[in-house]
Amino acid sequence: MKSKAIRLERRGVEHGAFVAPDVRARTPWDDLAFIAECQRLWDEDRPIVLLDALGDAPRRFAAPIRASLALFERLRAGASFQDELWERVGPTKELRPAGASIDAGDTREIEKVFADGLSQRRAVARDLYAKLSWIAHDERDRSLRVRFSFGSEALLDWQGETRRAPWAERFAEAVFPECRAITDNGALLALIEQLIGTRPRLSERIVYNNAPGGGALFHHDDEEHQLGVVFSQLAGETAWFALPKHELAESVAAFARGVLKKRAGTPRKALRALDDTTDEALSKLLNATPRFTRHLVERGTFFHLRAGDSILLPSHGPDAVCWHAVYGLGRRASLAHSYGIFAARRGAANVKRRPAR
Repeated sequence: MKSKAIRLERRGVEHGAFVAPDVRARTPWDDLAFIAECQRLWDEDRPIVLLDALGDAPRRFAAPIRASLALFERLRAGASFQDELWERVGPTKELRPAGASIDAGDTREIEKVFADGLSQRRAVARDLYAKLSWIAHDERDRSLRVRFSFGSEALLDWQGETRRAPWAERFAEAVFPECRAITDNGALLALIEQLIGTRPRLSERIVYNNAPGGGALFHHDDEEHQLGVVFSQLAGETAWFALPKHELAESVAAFARGVLKKRAGTPRKALRALDDTTDEALSKLLNATPRFTRHLVERGTFFHLRAGDSILLPSHGPDAVCWHAVYGLGRRASLAHSYGIFAARRGAANVKRRPAR
């Protein structure tokens, strides 16, 4: 059966209708050729799409998934994140409320809720937080996300410390029980371990509620000590563009015109131009130019995720990372979880990153 064309619209820009590769079959976890192909893709900084990776988890976690979708609708309508969060957590000996704040300097942030991790009623992990924010500054995009971490965002505490990371993960699972659809998936974890060469830790968790016509613009997730991302669709659907940074730079160079030609007219220049998040001309080309979108489709970088699917996005360094963009599809906002991939033991000898070119 021929796949149906997917209409892409994001933040008021119509990009067209495109067909994504769609071989609906369960991921063959025990197929050695498949594992070898995944390793090749990972090593080349390419996305790995795992169809039906979550198995029957969307059905087993149907109740918490429905509850999470309803939560986001209430939050979008103005409900208190702090009240909603602690009602979901309920009585617990592991977490206690530690206040809330709103960053007036961040127009996307809605509310940040803090918690302390407890052991025998004593605080052993302070300043855990769940941050609710809009995905975009553009008011046409009603997509929401909740990020779980700890300490100072500005000082990047999460990069310099690992002791509180498991507590932030517990906080995430207390608020969103469907986390276990990913963390209890032995086959998925085994594949990630094979790819990174050491036991993984899934941390810096983000829960996404991508609204129709919304979604994340082109970006990367290269961060210190982070080896990649596993994104899992739990309800609804999203469309993706994902490709290695150097290939995106080649495409940018081919399409650069006018003032952008001077800054990004060659793949080498474009590689460096992609590091400038303030370049409006480049952002327009990447995210709001239908001709460029069609080019990326023709280049084979277009993917379609539905409930139960996952995608792995490798990160080996600032220039060896999988760039990606997301489009919200359907009539209702979807639900997905995105977790950073880290080595369970920092400094594992077989985990390597590549320097910038």
